[in-house]
Amino acid sequence: MLKISIDEIVKKIKEKTGLDESVIQKKIDEKVEELSGLVSRQGAAHIVANEFGVTLFKMPESGFLKIKNIVSGLKTASFVARVLRINPPREFKTKDGRQGKVCSILVGDGTGKLRVVFWDTNQIKLIEEGKISEGDIIRITNCYVKEGLTGIECHARSSSRIEINPKISEKIPSIEELQELSQRVNISSISDEGTYEIRGAIVNILENNPFFDVCPECRKRLNGNVCEEHGEVKPKKSIFLSTIFDDGTDNMRVVFFGRQAEILLGMSSEKAFEIAQEHNNFFYPIESKKQDILGKELIVEGKVSKNDFSGELEMIARRVILPNPVIEAKAILKELD
Repeated sequence: MLKISIDEIVKKIKEKTGLDESVIQKKIDEKVEELSGLVSRQGAAHIVANEFGVTLFKMPESGFLKIKNIVSGLKTASFVARVLRINPPREFKTKDGRQGKVCSILVGDGTGKLRVVFWDTNQIKLIEEGKISEGDIIRITNCYVKEGLTGIECHARSSSRIEINPKISEKIPSIEELQELSQRVNISSISDEGTYEIRGAIVNILENNPFFDVCPECRKRLNGNVCEEHGEVKPKKSIFLSTIFDDGTDNMRVVFFGRQAEILLGMSSEKAFEIAQEHNNFFYPIESKKQDILGKELIVEGKVSKNDFSGELEMIARRVILPNPVIEAKAILKELD
């Protein structure tokens, strides 16, 4: 039951109207008399507050999920979050010659982070025209959720509603606060599947053919030349790095796919594939960058799961950043406190 005392109601009316307390009390008494005892004095106070347009209760926004509660397979998901990163729109071409664009952003709300994908040209224009920027709060209604290459993704429909910096009752943490709120753990403490953030360095890169074919539209891995969502397509090359990551407490296998691998290499998948072909060596692009990658301190956030073959836990990287000295110093001070 929602309960609020008469004193609190009077206080709220006074704050809104500036009326003297005695005047408000008199109006409540008049309302009790007017309704001939049908309502209690507290009920009359509620009516008076309503007549003055005073909001007594701030109800949570209905239907909007926290990111931690968004799971793969949801047909309709709505949420409010802050934009943490915007990936530039990129063009694609379908098998029938149709051209289009796709764009993704990373958002967070204090309970987690989520990749949001836009396919609609009007929605992508919001980013191209600078109407959505990093740090903005967005409210998105009517998306669908699926498992992407690096974790759960929320895909906006053409009918999805996007509101930029709406008036909301709940405070969304700042970008800096969201980075600080990440669940940073030592590798030695990871004993179960889940999403974690670790800080350390790549100490080894496993040699293998790092290239694989993806759909040019959704970037999902192909089975032959067939995408389960877009049918038969012309494959596009993507790249992955299989590494050993060490944080001083232990080490684990961390795999970087697509964009995350490109960040480490400092080149696109297409460029890496060209170099590999030139040298007739699939591993050459990685070998040539090894000295720049090994030992470099990184913060990696990703999904940890059990490898089907080895049975050991490994991480699929979802985000790779260089440590921010200010944020890291705050984290150390917090630990000392």
